[in-house]
Amino acid sequence: MFDLLVLAVLSFFAALSGAIVPGPVFVVVVSESLKKGAKSGPLIVFGHLLIEALIIVAVLLGLDTLMNSTQTTIINYVGGTVFLLMGLFLINTTKNVKNYVSSESKSNLASHGLIMAGLLTSASNPQFFLWWLTTGIPTAAIALSSAGAAGFIAFIIGHATADLFWFCFISWSVEKGKNYLNPKAVKTILIGSAIFLMFFGSYLLLSAICQNLR
Repeated sequence: MFDLLVLAVLSFFAALSGAIVPGPVFVVVVSESLKKGAKSGPLIVFGHLLIEALIIVAVLLGLDTLMNSTQTTIINYVGGTVFLLMGLFLINTTKNVKNYVSSESKSNLASHGLIMAGLLTSASNPQFFLWWLTTGIPTAAIALSSAGAAGFIAFIIGHATADLFWFCFISWSVEKGKNYLNPKAVKTILIGSAIFLMFFGSYLLLSAICQNLR
């Protein structure tokens, strides 16, 4: 029992090491929490965990070697395009920024849209897959070799708990802080988030183009 707890804690901190680094999922959680409230965090994380579940299944099937240079380039193209479009969409939503600081916006929560946002943001980010290849899969392998199926379950629980803890905390913090922000400040945060997504998308596209030119 103690070994399983240690494995869960190891998985928790391994996942937290990736979650706390600001990236596209973090940006989307912040921007959506401003617009739709604290429920955005867990729903976005649910979409994020769906992709991770697929990765875990792929690892169990022995498909963890699929990430070759060609597939990485394709992910860069798709991911870059998705992030650019998300950034443009986010800029467009700032037209209704006054609605985001009112309590009425909380009732218009579209859960399926938030889950899809978490899914797309994770699936289109090559850094997400890189983390799994360098940290996630080795940690899962340690858990599996140490305690078998029970160790692997402990790994999954620890990993999911870390994602939920961090992004729910971020979403809750943004929701509480929104009460002290005026529409101009909210608009600035949203535009900053959009610029980040578009910059990251441009970086991925340029990386893919450079890869093809080699």
